[in-house]
Amino acid sequence: MNRLSFISRPLALGFMLALAACAAAGEGGAPLPAASALQVAGSGQPPRNQCDARAAQFLVGQAFDADTLARALAAAGADRARMLRQDSFITKEYMPGRLNVVVDGGNRIVRVHCG
Repeated sequence: MNRLSFISRPLALGFMLALAACAAAGEGGAPLPAASALQVAGSGQPPRNQCDARAAQFLVGQAFDADTLARALAAAGADRARMLRQDSFITKEYMPGRLNVVVDGGNRIVRVHCG
């Protein structure tokens, strides 16, 4: 066995194990740990891919508190809801059953939209 093979095989095995651990962490409906600026709540039901942000517009201007995501989720009939800060980095994938609740620095809801 040459020296390169002696070093590269354990590295490749470690990389594959780490990749498998990351993939397994998101399976089974268990949410991944979220950053402090991003909170995710799910309905626990199979995805319907529906979201009606107009039904949750009554939240705009209100203070964001612990039960706001649950109320927004129920009002919009969405599969999941998440709270975002105005300066949050977010992914660009569009999820039709997800409700986004955007909050300003004073913890006031400034926008509610699907995606």
